[in-house]
Amino acid sequence: MFVNIGFNEKISPANIVGAFAGESGIPGNVLGQIDIFDKYSFVDVPKEFANTVLNRMEGASIKGKKVNVEIAKPNN
Repeated sequence: MFVNIGFNEKISPANIVGAFAGESGIPGNVLGQIDIFDKYSFVDVPKEFANTVLNRMEGASIKGKKVNVEIAKPNN
């Protein structure tokens, strides 16, 4: 999944796991690799949890910044 927040907002993997697990109710340990760049991040979410994460993260915040979570576009 694509998340529009990154290192510039002093985000850590723990912040992302906490938000995804807390908002969606999924166990944090099901999340896979988290890649954080300056302005955005990518989070591996198992397919069976993707819609739950999308729906529950709508309007959510991480470290006080409202975030937008989307299905990441494949890298062709």
